[in-house]
Amino acid sequence: MAELLDVLKRLSSEAVGVCIDTGNNLALLEEPLTVVEKLAPFAISSHLKDMAVQEYEEGFLLSEVPLGEGFLDLKQIVSVLRRANSNLQFSLEMITRDPLKIPCLTEKYFATMPELGAPELAASLARIRRHASTKPLPHTTGLTPTEQLALEEANVRECFTYARHELGL
Repeated sequence: MAELLDVLKRLSSEAVGVCIDTGNNLALLEEPLTVVEKLAPFAISSHLKDMAVQEYEEGFLLSEVPLGEGFLDLKQIVSVLRRANSNLQFSLEMITRDPLKIPCLTEKYFATMPELGAPELAASLARIRRHASTKPLPHTTGLTPTEQLALEEANVRECFTYARHELGL
């Protein structure tokens, strides 16, 4: 986030903005609402999604879940984004798949991000533990293509219902 903010501030252009993704920053050990708050002034669109997490031996598992079923404060996120840009375009990003492995407890994970250190790792692990899902994360392995499609469609429908009724979108 810090690198992106630096570039955006140096460019200082109305023609350049960002698409805020409400979940990707978790894999970089960043706090979601902080990222949204800092990038909101530059936002022109948003990939809205909710996330669930669980620990595993090398770090944590990260999974998209239907809006309202994860731990992101979507109402606050949408509010911050709308205050920054009332014309912001929201796009649903609901990917139904096996959880992503974020191996943040391995040396290899930090190879491309040497600026990350113990404070970021500790804060991220505390966040993961505080918000760890008590139910199994979604999986698609073992499902037929028809079953995968049905699950994806059900998830998207749940998201649209939540977005309409809870987020006013």
